[in-house]
Amino acid sequence: MNRDFALGSLMLMVAGSYYAAATLIPESQLADAVGPQGLPRSYAVVLALLSLVLIGQSRWRVHKDEDTESSHSSRALWRVGGMLLIGVLYIVAAPWIGYIPALAALIMVTTYYQGGLINRRVALVSVSGAVFFWLLFVVLLGIPQPAGFWPSLF
Repeated sequence: MNRDFALGSLMLMVAGSYYAAATLIPESQLADAVGPQGLPRSYAVVLALLSLVLIGQSRWRVHKDEDTESSHSSRALWRVGGMLLIGVLYIVAAPWIGYIPALAALIMVTTYYQGGLINRRVALVSVSGAVFFWLLFVVLLGIPQPAGFWPSLF
């Protein structure tokens, strides 16, 4: 079993757990046609489909030489761990500093971690991406995001 198959299987289990947890969200009398369970269920289905694609790719991939794979697996594991740490820090920071600053920082730090440079263009993309997702979730879809400590300052 290779690591893509293992990760795909793990993410498939996470998708199932997430879907099960989404079904426990209570219905509201004020809910729209999608309801409060709609978006989380959609995320779970997308995660399950992507997991199945990863599992399928791992089964059909031509296996490379074991030496090449073993030399890269340690470095790849550290990179995955770093990305996971960035995601965890985002989840912890978002309620405190707010959705827009946390998401802008997430985009910028991920760009840097993946080998990009921090410059005006990256900063502009990070801020505009955060604003875009805030508009999408808060304004268009009506899904509240953490405001952070900013409202208490004004």
